[in-house]
Amino acid sequence: MGDRERHVAALLMQADSLRRAEYVLFTHAPGIDLAVLVEELQAGQRAFERDGQVKAAALVDFYVSLVEEITPALREADRRRGAEHADSWEPIERDASRLMAQGRLDAALELVRTAGSTVPPDSYAFGRLLGMQGRVAEAMGAAGRHREALRILDGLTPEIGTSDDMIQPGLRLWLHRLRGRLYRAGGEYERACAEYRAALDAVSTIGETADELQIRSELADTHTAAGRSRQAVRESRRVLTRAEAAGAGPETRAQALNRLGEAYRQAGDAVAARRCFRRALELSGDAAVDDPRNLRAAQAWVGLGDLLVDEDDHAGAAEAYFQGLLKSMTVDREATAEGMRVIAWRMERLRAPERDLLLRTAEVFRDLLPEDDRYWVHHLPFRLAQAEALAAAGVAGGAAAALRALRQEALGRGAELAMVLRLEVRLARALRAEGAREGTRLGTGAARHEAFDLLWARRCRLRRRVAGRGGEAREDLAALVTQHRECYGLLIAMLLDHDNAGLAVPDGDGAVELAFDLHEEYRAWVEGASAPTGVPGTPATLRELRACLGADPDARHCAFVSYFSCGDGGDEGACVIFVVHADTGQLTVFQSPVGEREIKRVAERLRRAFDGDADAFPPLPPLPARRPWRRNLDFVADVAPGLLAFLPAVTGRELLCVAADPALQALPLAALPLPSTDEDAREGRRPLVRRHAVVQVSSATALLRTVAQPPAPADGGVLVAGVAAGEDPVPERLEHDIDFIAPEHAGRESVTEVGGLSATPDAVLAGLRAARVAHLTGHGWFDRTEPLDSGLLLAHDGQRPSKYPPEVEIRTRLRHLLTARHLLDSGLRLDLLTLRACSTARRDLHSTGDLQGLAHLLQASGVRSVVGTLWDVDDASSRRLFADFYRRLSAAPQTPWRALWEAQRAMLQGDGAQYDGPWQTHPYHWAALALFGDWRIR
Repeated sequence: MGDRERHVAALLMQADSLRRAEYVLFTHAPGIDLAVLVEELQAGQRAFERDGQVKAAALVDFYVSLVEEITPALREADRRRGAEHADSWEPIERDASRLMAQGRLDAALELVRTAGSTVPPDSYAFGRLLGMQGRVAEAMGAAGRHREALRILDGLTPEIGTSDDMIQPGLRLWLHRLRGRLYRAGGEYERACAEYRAALDAVSTIGETADELQIRSELADTHTAAGRSRQAVRESRRVLTRAEAAGAGPETRAQALNRLGEAYRQAGDAVAARRCFRRALELSGDAAVDDPRNLRAAQAWVGLGDLLVDEDDHAGAAEAYFQGLLKSMTVDREATAEGMRVIAWRMERLRAPERDLLLRTAEVFRDLLPEDDRYWVHHLPFRLAQAEALAAAGVAGGAAAALRALRQEALGRGAELAMVLRLEVRLARALRAEGAREGTRLGTGAARHEAFDLLWARRCRLRRRVAGRGGEAREDLAALVTQHRECYGLLIAMLLDHDNAGLAVPDGDGAVELAFDLHEEYRAWVEGASAPTGVPGTPATLRELRACLGADPDARHCAFVSYFSCGDGGDEGACVIFVVHADTGQLTVFQSPVGEREIKRVAERLRRAFDGDADAFPPLPPLPARRPWRRNLDFVADVAPGLLAFLPAVTGRELLCVAADPALQALPLAALPLPSTDEDAREGRRPLVRRHAVVQVSSATALLRTVAQPPAPADGGVLVAGVAAGEDPVPERLEHDIDFIAPEHAGRESVTEVGGLSATPDAVLAGLRAARVAHLTGHGWFDRTEPLDSGLLLAHDGQRPSKYPPEVEIRTRLRHLLTARHLLDSGLRLDLLTLRACSTARRDLHSTGDLQGLAHLLQASGVRSVVGTLWDVDDASSRRLFADFYRRLSAAPQTPWRALWEAQRAMLQGDGAQYDGPWQTHPYHWAALALFGDWRIR
């Protein structure tokens, strides 16, 4: 039986209306054997009957009768349309299909182009030509030749956009989807989304659910590939909801669940992801070998394996991947090849023993993949895994030779950037290890120079692309830069080995200084591409940072500490920590084994420990404010030695200005326990705040930009605004903060209050524009689905907000919110903004391409210094802490860092008027506040 007939039968059995079934037949049936199509339908009917799907089996009878009923009309239409051109087109299509089946894609393309030069100007011939060109392009894309495929389709763009009368709706729809897949594979995510939106417009003329579900599914996959986890979750939910509403079969629903599970996994919600994958397995059941549900089961097993890798259970992950491999063994060779490719790429995520075991098992099935151009991309991960196994066994030279050959093949085939980058980083690692001296990590000079030159050339290409941009979408640029993190990490690691490696450092810079500039370049580009403008600025250099820090009056007290996460793989270390002394400019470097994955895990556990988790089963309530010791925080102490490895370099430095990734900024660095001493053994581990104040910035580039901002108008005064929620029993606790702020500013500057029901978003925003210093109080809301809709809950239309935003209709919620979106274009010029509300400094730790968190967006909108909260705070302790902060700030108005540091230490030690009980010495109370941006009011 033919593949085309099987494909059309599958489309018919997914049809949800008579109109859809007729559309499938008239679009796909020309040129196929209708008798074979009926046989395929009857085979599907038998499968439904075996599975007890009585209604689906009965529906197949209708499709068979429909085919038989319209067969004469189909044959007459095919004869009438093809009579004139049958002699010329059918042999060409047959020969092109034969060449593609043999993997001779270039010959097939040349054949189609030759035929196209003589195509008659009628819709039938033109449609067949486009179909042939599209199929060749699709085959090239499947073989990893995405750029060539796009060049073929680029020539079809005018016809797709302007010759609607000459192209069947189904063909137009297919071409848009194909272009979308190719753009996605090439990392051009915004162009891919545009193609899928055009496909949705095309499908609206047909009005069928099945095509819409497929397009939206591919759109969700694009968001996932771009690292936009929130958008991927939202689109994947929409697909699942529509599939269930349309009464889709178990295979379609299982596919939607797998897609949603992967989106949840990338968004950091492992519980929801696991639930989706398990539901997909339940729907797949014990399907027969020819049942497409097997492929959905394979995808579910792969998703469960990925979750186990995230949890460092590599043995469990290898077993899950093996189950996925077994489920991939179907009668459909294309589906089997794709399943094996997906499993093979997972091998590099496993530790060496589990990877080698899975590789040996998978090699048994590899003979199922033909050795031709079509399947090169499927063989690639196996060959990469073999090279990795050689490297792990110490055969670095053999690994390097294999990887060098793979890279040349990938470049010659025009493979996607992500694939080439992956090969180049692994080749550089193998070269770095080649010829290593016994007992060292340093290789021969030639091999190491080749590795460094390879990565440096890749970095230079990225730099030219960022500088030119060429109209590149903001989200695409952020994803592009993020793809290069391993490249930057390995370059930095090699530079730090420079003293013993003899590298010729570009531009004559010092190796360690160049390593600092590279890490800052990467961070500044990610931050710039993610900023509201989407335009990366010029990254700060170490020389510029030294000049800025040295000019500060607090220079002798200050050290700049910058973390760079190299990833969780490779031998270059998980995290590099740079320390710059502000007064002398001395640069010191430390390496830490704590990687980004572990930091995210700790940050998420801490959030659940303090804020609770209403979605968990059973639900976890928020931390009891007066019994904070009921939840163990030892998991935070476990990462402290690695994160504080730099402490020997900052002895005597009171102020630490820390530049860190979003995951690390979610941790209360001031609460990390210091290394143990004899005194600690008697009194308990002391936190970092006992020795150092901590100020956070996103990068050195951001710090220099903030310092260069003009100060706020001297006559701006102070704004105090806030409103309680309708459920608050004592509104005065949130609406009377002016009681501790006004006395500290009496006689020096004006204090304006906007409180209670008058504190609307518009009134507060107007007050912020006119102020120099502002203090906002209320209930904060962090929207995990759309962080730009996070903000402060205020009054609206004479009504207080609800303190439970998820229970409020979304339009009502937004009317009460002063959101991050409102603030981005507000033209603020504040020296200091303090936020006594919940989670105002919280960020999304799992998305690429967005600047997340209210505190960080405030800095982007023109606020020099922000004091925000890392989690949901207690009303009483946060009021006392802010009151002490403003009291100390009035005594030294230019040093908010010292005012916050001293207030936190006083609460920790149980000193002063703000002390209300022993529970307030817990970090839940005193460590919730963090200062972001400039540490001085200049």
